[in-house]
Amino acid sequence: MDFTTRLERLIGPLPGLKEARAISIFTLAAGAVMCALSLYYGYRGQTFMGRPLGSDFVQFYAAGKILNSGHGASWIYHIETIVSVEHESLPAMDQSQMLLFGYAPYIATLFRPLALLPYFWAYCVWLAISLALYTASLAMLFRGSIPFLLALSSPMFVFETWIGGQISVIAFVAVALFIANFRRGRFFLAGLSLAIAAYKPSLIAIPVLMLIIGRCWRVVAGAAAGTAASAALALMAGGVEACRQWFSTVHMFAQLATAADVSIRHIKYVDLNSFFLMLFGANVFSRACTFAAVGILLAWLARAWWKSRAEDRETLIAATLVIMLAANVYVPVYDTIILAAAAALAAHSLRGNKSFQLWIVSLYLAAFLTQSFAEFARVQIFTPLVVGFGVWVLQQPRMNADKRESVCADPGAPLFL
Repeated sequence: MDFTTRLERLIGPLPGLKEARAISIFTLAAGAVMCALSLYYGYRGQTFMGRPLGSDFVQFYAAGKILNSGHGASWIYHIETIVSVEHESLPAMDQSQMLLFGYAPYIATLFRPLALLPYFWAYCVWLAISLALYTASLAMLFRGSIPFLLALSSPMFVFETWIGGQISVIAFVAVALFIANFRRGRFFLAGLSLAIAAYKPSLIAIPVLMLIIGRCWRVVAGAAAGTAASAALALMAGGVEACRQWFSTVHMFAQLATAADVSIRHIKYVDLNSFFLMLFGANVFSRACTFAAVGILLAWLARAWWKSRAEDRETLIAATLVIMLAANVYVPVYDTIILAAAAALAAHSLRGNKSFQLWIVSLYLAAFLTQSFAEFARVQIFTPLVVGFGVWVLQQPRMNADKRESVCADPGAPLFL
C-alpha cells in the first residue's frame, strides 16, 4: 500500500473535480474583490491592507517615466533617481520603501507607453495585459477546465503577480511557448522561446545548463540565439553603461539575498538560500546547508539529464523547472507561477497518478499559508514542498523504466499498464 492510499484512509479521499472547481471560483472571486478594493482605495490615494496601489508595479512605471523624461537608460538603475520618481508617482508609498529596478533595460522601454498615463490608469491597463498574457499561456498548456481554473486561481498569481503588479507573466509566457514548441518537436523555436525570459538571467541559467548536459543541441542553439538577441536588445535600449549598471544591480540583489539583509523580506522568497537563512540565520552553517542542498539537487538533476532518453525529456524538463525555483540564488514568490507550467508538462505522463494529485493539492493549499507561517515560525513551508515535488517528478522516468522492464520480464503481464 503506497503513501497516498494510506493517507486517503486516514483523512478521506482527495479533493475531486467539484471541490477543485469550488475552491478555484472562490479564490478568483476573492481576488476580484480584493483587486476592486485596492483600486477603490488607490484611486483615493490610500493604501489597502497596508499596501499602496500596485505595490511592485511602481518600479516599472517609474523606469518608463525616467526614459520618457529624456534621461539615459542608466538612470533607471540609479537608486536615488528611481526611488524619487516612485514616491512622486505613488505618494501613498511608505517613505522608507524603495524598489530597485533589476531587469534588462528593454523591459523599461516596454513600459514607456504606460508611463505616459497617470499611475492609476497605467496600473489598470497593466492588470488587463497581465491577465490576458497569463490566461493565453494557460490556454496553451491546459485542455481541461479544472486544471485551467486551478492555475488561474493560484494565490501566487492572483495576489502576488497580478494584484502585486509584477512582470512574472512575461517569464511564464516564455516557459509556456517553450513547452508548446518542445512538445511539437520545434526544438530551435523552443530554445528561442525560453530566451524570452533572459531579462532575468537566473530564470533560464539552470534549464539551459541541463539542456546542454542532456545534449539537446537544437534547443540549446535556439536558446543561445535568443539570448544573443536579448543582449542586442539590451544594448540597443540602454547602451553599454546601462547594461553595466544592470549587471551591477543584479549582483547587488544576489549579495543582499545571501546576506540576510533587513531590506530583503525572506518570507517572500522560496529558494533554499532564503529557507536556511530564516531557519538558522546568516552564518557559516546556513551557507553550508545551502551549498550542500543545492549541490545535491543539481548533481542529481544533471545525472538524470546525462542518462536521459528522448521519451523522458518532457518529465525531466518539468522537474528542472521545479528544482530551478529552489536551487536558484533568490526566487520571490511571484516567480513560482512557473510551477503551473511544470505541472502541465508533467501531467502528460502522470495523468491519473494519485501521488501527483496529492502534490498539486499540497502546493496549491500551501501557497495560501506559506508567508504567514514563515513570518510567525520562521520556516518557509513552500520550499520543502517545491523540493519534494521536483525530486518526485525527477524519479518518474526511472520508475517508469522499472515498470517497462518488469513487463518485459513477465510474459504474463498486461501489455498496457
